[in-house]
Amino acid sequence: MSARRLSAVLVAGVLVAGLAGCGDEEASPAPDPEREPTPSEVAAELRMVVATSREAAPDSLVLQQFRELDCAAPPKVASPQEPTAACDAAGTKYSLEPAGVVGGVESAVASPDAGAGPSVEVVLDAEASAALADLTDGPPGRQVAVVLDGQVVAAPTVQEQLTDGRLQVVGGLTEASAQALADRLTGRA
Repeated sequence: MSARRLSAVLVAGVLVAGLAGCGDEEASPAPDPEREPTPSEVAAELRMVVATSREAAPDSLVLQQFRELDCAAPPKVASPQEPTAACDAAGTKYSLEPAGVVGGVESAVASPDAGAGPSVEVVLDAEASAALADLTDGPPGRQVAVVLDGQVVAAPTVQEQLTDGRLQVVGGLTEASAQALADRLTGRA
């Protein structure tokens, strides 16, 4: 079964730092609730886009978020349960809903140009697949931001509800950026 396609609106050019340290057999200490998570401890998030700085802000709250957000500063990781604002590598600002999907990436594979340009096929586990189906249930044309370490790395447009846990990010990618995104989503970077 082929993956359903999403048209990427914007993809970060340079991707750094991995998502998660995997494979450690030793038990890790209990997390400290007062400590901010490091980038390697943060899972990929999928969040619905409320607005971007490329369009007029729909309300004063979004306008205030955009005024307070400094895209030149290091990104801040927000709680998945909270709405937030984040930037992409090009400096576009996004007002985002709470995360609808957190983690659950089983695989992410970069593919070379197949007519629509390089792409990344992402396969989610069962829990994340169900959450993605809920997140994409609605009219087509809405954007879903892929957020890693507090930065928007892609903001594809939903073409249809995604019910099989497979999605493909296409458009605006080079072969190098597609591979970097796949590596980052799976913690290989």
